[in-house]
Amino acid sequence: MLRVQKIGDDCGVVFPREALAALRLAEGVEVEVRPLANEVNGAHTNKVRYVTVGEALEAYRETLPQHREAYLELAK
Repeated sequence: MLRVQKIGDDCGVVFPREALAALRLAEGVEVEVRPLANEVNGAHTNKVRYVTVGEALEAYRETLPQHREAYLELAK
């Protein structure tokens, strides 16, 4: 689970060590966080849902076999 904490006048998200390693993140790396549109019965709702680290890792694992070469290029 990620935790939001106050850092000076801003807020930041604290990543567990395991998540940093799995996502290959280090201090200073920029990360984009954006809401996903929710749909209920085909209609958009005004609620916002954020991707969890677990969901992002699962998406990565599911697409790894198909996109391995692209991921290796991006990791360079």
